Amino acid sequence: MDIRNPDVTIPSGFIDSSSKVLHRKILQASQNASVLRGGLVEIYRAEVLTQKTRTVRLLGVKCTANIIQTLLGYEVQAMHKRIHCPDLVTARYLKLFSDLGCHSIRLPYDPTLTARLIPDMEASLNRLLDIVSGIFPRDPKRRQYVIRKLFAIVRKELRNAA
Repeated sequence: MDIRNPDVTIPSGFIDSSSKVLHRKILQASQNASVLRGGLVEIYRAEVLTQKTRTVRLLGVKCTANIIQTLLGYEVQAMHKRIHCPDLVTARYLKLFSDLGCHSIRLPYDPTLTARLIPDMEASLNRLLDIVSGIFPRDPKRRQYVIRKLFAIVRKELRNAA
């Protein structure tokens, strides 16, 4: 069980007999949550790429991004790069993909679409982190390694979707 979310049940079978972590199986389990409309990549492919969008260049390094409120709106700061955002929904959207370490991402022109999608996208990412935390509750190095690998798989699938 995860300390952050005790309601998360962890299915068995994520580590094979040779102690190898099955990353794709973990990702698939997080995407099959009944509460969500699929995983982050499926939401992005089905909802974002079918709409009118613009490309936003991000840092391209997995790091923790911060949302900063300024006089002119919001900014997403990932290491040394700052991206101006007109509203909090756009800032949350860009922060999510900055945390994943994406180089560039498609941002819908329609902010109401972004507002509708961002809760499901954040829930999908949190579900993935909860599952990994539940599998490795006492091994932070291995948990961090698995998260890095899963984020790399998600980044690759996002690139292939576009």
